[in-house]
Amino acid sequence: MTSPQTFTLAAAGDAILNRRLRASEEESFRSLVSHVREADLSVVNLETLLHDYEGYPLANAPGTYMRSPPWVADELMWAGFDAFTTATNHAFDYSHGGMEATMRELDAREIPYAGLGHNLSRARAPAYVDTPAGRCALISVCSTITTGSVAGARGPDIGGRPGIAPLRLQTRYQVPADALESLRAMSDALGLEALKERRASLGFPIAGHDDDVFRLLNLGGGDNPGFEVGDAFGVVQHAEERDLEAVHARIRDAKRQADWVVVSLHAHEGIGGRGNDHSVPPFVETFARSCIDRGADAFVGHGPHVLGGIEVYDGSPIFYSLGNFLMQNETVELVPPEMYERYGLDADALPAAVFDARVYDNGERTGFLGDSAFWEGVLPVCTFDAETAALDSIRLYPLDLGHEKSRAQRGWPLLADGERATAILDQLAELSKPYETTLVVEGESARVEL
Repeated sequence: MTSPQTFTLAAAGDAILNRRLRASEEESFRSLVSHVREADLSVVNLETLLHDYEGYPLANAPGTYMRSPPWVADELMWAGFDAFTTATNHAFDYSHGGMEATMRELDAREIPYAGLGHNLSRARAPAYVDTPAGRCALISVCSTITTGSVAGARGPDIGGRPGIAPLRLQTRYQVPADALESLRAMSDALGLEALKERRASLGFPIAGHDDDVFRLLNLGGGDNPGFEVGDAFGVVQHAEERDLEAVHARIRDAKRQADWVVVSLHAHEGIGGRGNDHSVPPFVETFARSCIDRGADAFVGHGPHVLGGIEVYDGSPIFYSLGNFLMQNETVELVPPEMYERYGLDADALPAAVFDARVYDNGERTGFLGDSAFWEGVLPVCTFDAETAALDSIRLYPLDLGHEKSRAQRGWPLLADGERATAILDQLAELSKPYETTLVVEGESARVEL
């Protein structure tokens, strides 16, 4: 048997879906599916849960309470996807029951997935996929962490806890010295410092309570965001060393077990504490490059629902955000009472009213519906030399998710054409300039100049 001379990787962005993909016969959608199917390895970020409402909804889940019929996994497989990343901030929307149902449905279909597991070790473990071009490993982690969603480690007596593979962050608010002293004085005047000392004397930990990092409200013992002295006001975030070391160890191990290693990060964070925008915070750049340094062949970013720049680092592709691939979060069939309460709706309201309240203000489109950036994405197809593992090419296919269409029709990916394709590729080229990456537009797709 002759080994293939190349290895091709296709990567898709966030997939939120609850409809039958194969029902569409639009030529531009079927052409997109062909690109996915033709790659040796095609991966997608499953930013939804597969369940029939077995789990209990959280009191305050982020955004939409994600639920998709389990058969959407079959639809993604039909479209050509070989493996899913599942470490997302929505993985805990229906608590551990939703997680376990999702894993049960994926396991029943023998779909490789990474980032979600019955304990921390399993959540961090790579998913392996055998292809004609070699064995592939997929690692998935999340930095935008919903409280309670992190998987628990196994112990000698207790078997761990279902959850996601985390990349936990330390957030620091940098302020001038006089501002920090004012915060300390305020906390002392409120009696909070005395309460902290009292709790510490009773054996309750006060995490990080030291001279360099000050936590204004830290009575619960958690590692709350801390204030520190800086030259100016600012927000900085760093990945915790324990999680960095764990991910790096998995990459090194996977590199010995597979021919190709892909790492995915789900991160909604932007620069300076912002979120869901085009900016890439330094911790993401540092993490992505560190994964390549440890042996990853490609790094794929998800989360902010908008495009991020592209970097070719040490000969390997880094996609900081691929934007959305499927955005059908307005047609979730059932939502819990908490969502009605959030938008001031009566208890007898129905789901359409929730989604109207979320995206319309006096008839005007707002939020994610008011910005076309949330309704576009890109599908990169990377080609590597199978013998040398060198990156040969990156082809970029811009995606149009139908921003101007009705709720029942938008959120479906089509290959963008005409002015829309040009606009998406031009924006992606601009976002990639800080990384000295040049895009060459060729018709309605583009290639990265290597």
